[in-house]
Amino acid sequence: MEKRGPFLRESSGLVREFSILDAMWFNISLLGFLFSMYYVASTSPLVGGNPIIGAILPTIGFFFVGYTFSYIGSKVPRTAADYVYVSRYLHPALGFVGNAGYFAATVFMFMGISGITLQTFGLIPLLDMLGFYSHNQSLIQLGATIGSNPYYIILIGGIEIILMGLVPLFGNKVYRVTQAVIIPLVLIAAIVMIIIEAIVPSNIATTRLNEFLSYYNSSVSQILASNVTVPSFTSLYNSISLNPVYVVAFSYIINTVYIAGEVKNVKKSLWTSILGTLVISSVLMTLSVILEYNQWSYNLISKIMSLSVSGQFSAPTPYLDLLEGIASGNEFIAAFLALISLIQLLMYLIAASFVGSRLLLSYSIDRILPNFVSEVSERTHVPKYAVLLSTITGLIGLIIFGLPVTSAFAFVLSSIAVALLLLFPMTVVSIAVIKKSKEAIPRLFAGISIPYLLFTLYQYLTVPALGANTVLGYALLVGTIVFLLAIFYISKFIRKKQGIDLNLIFKEIPPE
Repeated sequence: MEKRGPFLRESSGLVREFSILDAMWFNISLLGFLFSMYYVASTSPLVGGNPIIGAILPTIGFFFVGYTFSYIGSKVPRTAADYVYVSRYLHPALGFVGNAGYFAATVFMFMGISGITLQTFGLIPLLDMLGFYSHNQSLIQLGATIGSNPYYIILIGGIEIILMGLVPLFGNKVYRVTQAVIIPLVLIAAIVMIIIEAIVPSNIATTRLNEFLSYYNSSVSQILASNVTVPSFTSLYNSISLNPVYVVAFSYIINTVYIAGEVKNVKKSLWTSILGTLVISSVLMTLSVILEYNQWSYNLISKIMSLSVSGQFSAPTPYLDLLEGIASGNEFIAAFLALISLIQLLMYLIAASFVGSRLLLSYSIDRILPNFVSEVSERTHVPKYAVLLSTITGLIGLIIFGLPVTSAFAFVLSSIAVALLLLFPMTVVSIAVIKKSKEAIPRLFAGISIPYLLFTLYQYLTVPALGANTVLGYALLVGTIVFLLAIFYISKFIRKKQGIDLNLIFKEIPPE
């Protein structure tokens, strides 16, 4: 609906359909729960330290960050609530950069990367497990062929991104039913892996791993004999350095704030979904790492991951689903774990396209993006062109991350994605709350969040295992911020030429 006021539309066209449970499932979907769990389990042994001690700081820190985001969502219950809050109460450009940084990380970077990890975390381990248990060498070889050819990965990943990215076009009901089926299965798979870690003895697990490694002319004894430096498990410094490892997962507990305009009972739903996601993630991820070390030994896991990262390991990278599929000794459990890992990444693509479309809609209503982006289907209440643009953005990300000529550059870019989120929007949102709010607890929690986030940003840019501590990484972090600022000011200039003053828009809360 067109109007002559500052905003493009008198109404967003969205409908409040998400319950507390829907909001929780949405949060876990965009967290990429199993991906994050595998990341923490595979990166922790590269950093060293005790995972129990390492989980304390990020869990406490993101309790305060999560509360701050739930607070702003309740104050401005609109789509992209952080963007609305910061752009109205701190500075329009900072609000846009913070929210667009989340879009760049979630849609461009992680949708693109998911098009690759769908194969490396899901399809290839599934083929490996089926081949291992059926003694079918051709299935293992097929997995190796796919993994060694980036063009196969781009082709398969491209099909997955297109098909999953367009699912939100069918409406919120289809989306909510899809995540309500998949996310419980994801949590069940996580718990199954933890149970296998707890009940399968180390000697049995190692024997089964040796049998699997024999297909790749390797063995556990060869790995343990390798000349790889194992970081100290007891070092307090290493334990504290696990903070940014956990933050790769925890930084996405705030996702429901981006759909605050579609959530019922906003104040209760946002805080419950954010806190619930934090607790579930902290407990299950920490358990998975501790029990992984107990089952396989810390030295073995650290060496095997180091060899894999350096390209000196002939077998596929043994992420948690592969390790516990082997340890289980059961082909059905192994296939289930690999299959759910694949399905969960497909769910991430759907969720990323969904949330990306809502962010683009918000920018268009504020006239930063072209008018057509805000068009919402009257039948499905979905911003259809924004869904298409999000899917295309993810597809472009896949191509850039997948092509050999650009992949190394692109993965350095992805390594600074979380660093970008720590600064924009998290630190900036906390500053905005301190400036605007008159309430003591939100101001206190935001004030605690800021030094924690800046410390974590420092860690993220200095801990070698995270991959962002390079001159190129620093340059890309600054370059991304400058690029997003340029988009905002170019848009502002163009709109001014059209007789539209963006300054007037940012003096009002956008329509619901």
